[in-house]
Amino acid sequence: MSNAIENKVEKFIRKYNLIQSGDNLVVGVSGGADSMMLLHFLYTRQVKYDIKVKVAHVHHGIRKEAEEDAVFVKEICKTWHIPYYRHDCNVKELSRQNNMSQEEAGRTERYNFFISLTNDSSRIVTAHTMSDQAETLIMRFFRGTDIKGLGGISPKRGNIIRPLLCLKRAEIEAYCTRNGINYRDDHTNFMPIYTRNKIRLECIPYIEQNINPNVISLLGEHSHLYRESEDFLKMYTQELFQKCAIIKDDEVSIDLAQFESYHQYIQKRLILVALEVLKGTVKDITLKHIESVAELAMLQSGKRVCLPYHIIACKKYNELTLSYKQQKPAQYQYALKIGTTKVSESKCMIKLTRVEKETIEQKNENMYTKYIDYGKMKVELQIRTRLPHDYIMTKQGTKKLKKLFIDDKVPSSLRETTLLIADGDAIIWIVGGRLNTDYYITEATKEVLKIQAIFE
Repeated sequence: MSNAIENKVEKFIRKYNLIQSGDNLVVGVSGGADSMMLLHFLYTRQVKYDIKVKVAHVHHGIRKEAEEDAVFVKEICKTWHIPYYRHDCNVKELSRQNNMSQEEAGRTERYNFFISLTNDSSRIVTAHTMSDQAETLIMRFFRGTDIKGLGGISPKRGNIIRPLLCLKRAEIEAYCTRNGINYRDDHTNFMPIYTRNKIRLECIPYIEQNINPNVISLLGEHSHLYRESEDFLKMYTQELFQKCAIIKDDEVSIDLAQFESYHQYIQKRLILVALEVLKGTVKDITLKHIESVAELAMLQSGKRVCLPYHIIACKKYNELTLSYKQQKPAQYQYALKIGTTKVSESKCMIKLTRVEKETIEQKNENMYTKYIDYGKMKVELQIRTRLPHDYIMTKQGTKKLKKLFIDDKVPSSLRETTLLIADGDAIIWIVGGRLNTDYYITEATKEVLKIQAIFE
């Protein structure tokens, strides 16, 4: 049937609701067969679809023939009375400046230009085909990807549509021949110098001739199945994430009891969701990163993993947390004298008062007021942050401060900023917490020191 190709494209457009009445279409046209077929198809159906078409052409500044391509597209637009917009750029320079491949730099520049031509009723239209889809899937598979990656190129993403994903390149060329559409060939497309070109020119032809002649159609169909699988898994993972995760400021906390009850594959997806919540992208996150975070669940509390984007994953007792790496708080120490000492770093004041033993009313003591045996002091008291050899005496004996924090389940994020009243390496009082038992007031106590922490 002479209109089989057109009917296939129209059916594809209806299936994915790609075009609506009143749309303004910004069509990316390079001058090659794919984009010229797309332009002709839309140009001849402007009335049928009630659409307006304009052309966006990008001159990448790479090939000598690029200027001829731009003139060719401009002349076609003039003949067909279609608005034409051109953007010139130097992709090689952009690639160098932004530390990315030329392919990625070109893609970024193209879409930025396309977006600049849009309004609220616009859609960006690209000429990706089923053959492009097959090449993409093969390339991603060999580079390593997940189900989402195997979904390949989507027919619609935001305001970007791709009506030709249902057609093979041979069908594109047949359409152009039948309708007398001229187009420009990019000679670099026929050179196996890029990975995609090698797949197109060498890999796919070999598969078609020796393994499966319908490999392009097969991969096109399977990309749809993978996208459906990804859509379901994304929805399911989001539901579980809402049940087991808490988002607070720049931290995501995952309840480990629930996390460990899920299948390992879902655990990995939950970690990806958490990272996406924090950063908004998981572009540089690899399977190795995800697995290293998942393994934290089986390790002891305090173990951590460093990830891209300055994100730290850490096991904290019954939680798995992901947060931005915080700079280690500056250490400080102040000598304490009788009277009041201001600690600006913690926005508090420490007040020392010598009192009569008989005046102490223990019932009025609160968590920010402590009484100690003044005669037990060995050196000058200090208010400071912790040091490596700090220890405290408990009813069970001497304990390193680090071990005490672990046993008392003090979050690691708070350990460096906890206020300490120290007598050398001996911690007299963890402000707001424990008091060193060696400094308790007894019947033998002759002098008493009252310590108060007053917060602003």
